[in-house]
Amino acid sequence: MGESITASRGSAPGAPSKGGLFDGFEAYRTPSVEDYRRVLTTGMVVPDTNVLLNLYRYHPDARDNLLDVLTGLGERVWAPHQVIAEFWTQRNNVLRDPRGTTATRNDLDKLRGQAEQVIRTWAKRLSLDPAEAADLRKALTAGFDHVSEQIAAAHDREMARYSTDSNLDPVVKRLATILEGRVGPALAPPEHQAALEEGLRRVEQQIPPGYKDGAKKGTAPAGDYVLWKQIQVEAATRRRPVLFVTGDVKEDWWRLDQGLPIGPRPELVRELLDTAECALFMVRPDELLRLAGEVLSVEVPAAALADVGRVQQLQQERDDRDDEPEDQEPGWTAVAVDAVLGRLRQEAAVQARAIERAAASDGFISRDEVYRIAGYEADRSLRGFTRPVRRIVAYFQGRGRIPLDAEPLLDAVYDDQSGQAIGFQIPASVTALLGSPADPAVDEN
Repeated sequence: MGESITASRGSAPGAPSKGGLFDGFEAYRTPSVEDYRRVLTTGMVVPDTNVLLNLYRYHPDARDNLLDVLTGLGERVWAPHQVIAEFWTQRNNVLRDPRGTTATRNDLDKLRGQAEQVIRTWAKRLSLDPAEAADLRKALTAGFDHVSEQIAAAHDREMARYSTDSNLDPVVKRLATILEGRVGPALAPPEHQAALEEGLRRVEQQIPPGYKDGAKKGTAPAGDYVLWKQIQVEAATRRRPVLFVTGDVKEDWWRLDQGLPIGPRPELVRELLDTAECALFMVRPDELLRLAGEVLSVEVPAAALADVGRVQQLQQERDDRDDEPEDQEPGWTAVAVDAVLGRLRQEAAVQARAIERAAASDGFISRDEVYRIAGYEADRSLRGFTRPVRRIVAYFQGRGRIPLDAEPLLDAVYDDQSGQAIGFQIPASVTALLGSPADPAVDEN
């Protein structure tokens, strides 16, 4: 996929048409070492925004290795204006928690609450001695506290200072030198507006690049296309092959094979050939390091490759989570519970009240309590009591509002000896969503 791929794109009028296996299918030819050597020594090397932001997430040695490679590439490095704009816009958010420490502790706190609810429900079901139940909760709390403290100790608070004083920021210092005179201009206002409109059109019609970002809230749906347009403009001026370096692994940039990126999207390869007569290559940051070692004879430690690969894997996991449809969140959500309760209040008010009472009582409501809130006669059977709940949950599951593998919203609890229902329970996650904190004086009982 080198510069020679443009040689036979057309024939003289009236002449027999001629072509080869890759004419019109340039994206399917695997780049050779010589192709990469050419683009690294004579082409344009374009870093994506995530490449610059991930510098804050790498181990300092790996960060310096990648910056050394960019420094060695010299004038071949070129950054679109859109990349720099996004870098400055997103930088402070990354500096607040570059390695996800705060997010991890927040996730751990949610799990702590769910685990405590599970213990309370189990202890009540077994009529466990209050002192034993308290010991279990204390042991659980101590374990979570210890892990949380260990995670907090790894938080890099030093980087928070960089957000208020960029002169202290080692990443900014290095990038300022590397990119001096190598950042492209913004598009002129009419061209910028046209690019925004074209980007939105591509999002709507699922045309790469950028339509995956356009499907998510809080993103600029046309940002990737503005970046892509700026690359095309610069490439048309230089007439050099382009190496786009990105940690992004989404399908609107890459041609994927079983989820793995194997090359740029054919549409992008063809578009750059048509608009700039330039070949397009794409690699991820760890591949850039590896190529620098093979092609440019730059020493790149294995630890640096591993660290950059680790950050890329975490980014891919974040992208995969972002791609999950909102109506397919695992487990119960507040929206799903509210939808079911709303329908139950209209069709089976007693079951709705039973769920709400269970949520206020550590996820369990006894048989006697059900009779009391419903006003049932003592000889009335509770057989089929959960049937309306199952029917309404199934209704919403059929419409994609609730995951098919969600725990039963209301489930009977039976006595092992008599086989009679002694009460009903709801999932710990639902208790956490609906339940109010227990009275401390009663909690130990």
